[in-house]
Amino acid sequence: MGTVVYLVVLAAVLAVLGATLVRSRRKYRAARRLLASGVETDGLCTSLSWNDDEGTVRFSYTLPDGTKHGAESVPMRSVSETPGATVKVVYDPESPATAELKNLLGASLVHHRHIVMITAPALLLVAGLFVFLAVAGLAALA
Repeated sequence: MGTVVYLVVLAAVLAVLGATLVRSRRKYRAARRLLASGVETDGLCTSLSWNDDEGTVRFSYTLPDGTKHGAESVPMRSVSETPGATVKVVYDPESPATAELKNLLGASLVHHRHIVMITAPALLLVAGLFVFLAVAGLAALA
């Protein structure tokens, strides 16, 4: 019975780590695309939000065709933007909803790369433990 509980808990941890890895990998690739082929435009800081000691900037921007979009910056320790201020935005012309503040592109890339570098080995470790417990549990039943 104890092995089953451990397997259920490890399966939940695997799901969370897997989702985190996929999300961060997508954001990392998006930041690389923005650095390589993003289009710069002016935007508007619409609001700031704080979570513990990190802040994010919500901003809006308008495409040349008049379409309006909104996005949120990568979390950062200090925020110099203020609501209502003009900000420089870089967006992906192939996916205009993907955007970041120009001055945070490098930080965004590093932030998501670090999450991938931490999450991937943890995912492998938990997956190995899951397999080990599953095999040990099956062996105990035999």
